[in-house]
Amino acid sequence: MMSRLLSVCAGLLIAGSAAAQIMECVDAKGRREYAQVCAPGTVRQNQVSKGASRSPASAPSPAAAPAKSTAELEADFRKRNLERQEAEAKAAKEEVNEVEARRNCESARSNLRSLTDGLRISQVDPKTGERTFLSDEDRPARIAAAQKSVDAWCNNKK
Repeated sequence: MMSRLLSVCAGLLIAGSAAAQIMECVDAKGRREYAQVCAPGTVRQNQVSKGASRSPASAPSPAAAPAKSTAELEADFRKRNLERQEAEAKAAKEEVNEVEARRNCESARSNLRSLTDGLRISQVDPKTGERTFLSDEDRPARIAAAQKSVDAWCNNKK
């Protein structure tokens, strides 16, 4: 009884493995043949499939991209890293420019406010070092210049 069971198991294993293997055989004349075992005189043989449990989804697709080499992967990593660093530098520069523009806008608005409020504006003469005051005739020209500065720096934002 035991020997019969062993022979049945061995037969199933042999039959299962033989049925699962399909070979592509090419003879000397270039003819292709598909069989479980290639005939003698076969020039080239390729294993087409092995195992009946293989699902169609696990079969490699012919259009699958070949695996990249280590050098290509490292080059891709360096490229992504460089692009990230450039983007961060650009964002930091834009942030600095934005902060400077806000500061210049506030300064220009403050200057315009002091001119339009009618306060006495003094300035130092660079030649003599004396303090001089803005005359009422010069005030409209200075207000117009300050308004242009506000328009330039603040982009008409209130």
